Amino acid sequence: MQKKFEKLLDFVRFMHEFREIVRYEGSKLGKKVETDSEHSYQVAMVAWFLIDENNLKLNKELCLMYSLTHDLVEVYAGDTFAFDKRRLLSQHEREKGALIKIKKRFPYFNNLIKTIEKYEKKEDGESKFVYAIDKIISPLQIYIEEGKLWREKKVSFLDSFENKDRKIAVSSDVYKYWQELLKEFRKNKKMFYN
Repeated sequence: MQKKFEKLLDFVRFMHEFREIVRYEGSKLGKKVETDSEHSYQVAMVAWFLIDENNLKLNKELCLMYSLTHDLVEVYAGDTFAFDKRRLLSQHEREKGALIKIKKRFPYFNNLIKTIEKYEKKEDGESKFVYAIDKIISPLQIYIEEGKLWREKKVSFLDSFENKDRKIAVSSDVYKYWQELLKEFRKNKKMFYN
């Protein structure tokens, strides 16, 4: 039993490490900056909401698993701001190396590894759905916050649109919400356009 307990302790430590990763595109409502664990929880809740709201024929459990694990590699790779060209160049390699570290640390948690690998491949509807939600969350928060993060980071609406549109388009179920959000941004140009 001692060995199982030590494994549990190490996994809880890993979750503590995960919750310390600050997101570059995180919400700044109030005074707190968003962490990866908060973001992943939000992605999971939005996935659940959209599946139920739209009666989607997706595997809800798999969507929740993808949501909760989609950024775990950032424990070792760190978060990458979508507009940091230098870090974007190394993102794939950093995340690949991070997955190797996770495999070495948790060789007995094979389902976790398989879930991360399946998500990264984006071959099923569930992974594409969660990926699109991950990409729309930041613009939704920016809309709620009236463009605050874009102004702080000196990102234009056009930059964000070009960065997000094709990524969100991988899921038609999420893309329709993206189209609605774009209409709202355009209605409030003064607030959001830099």
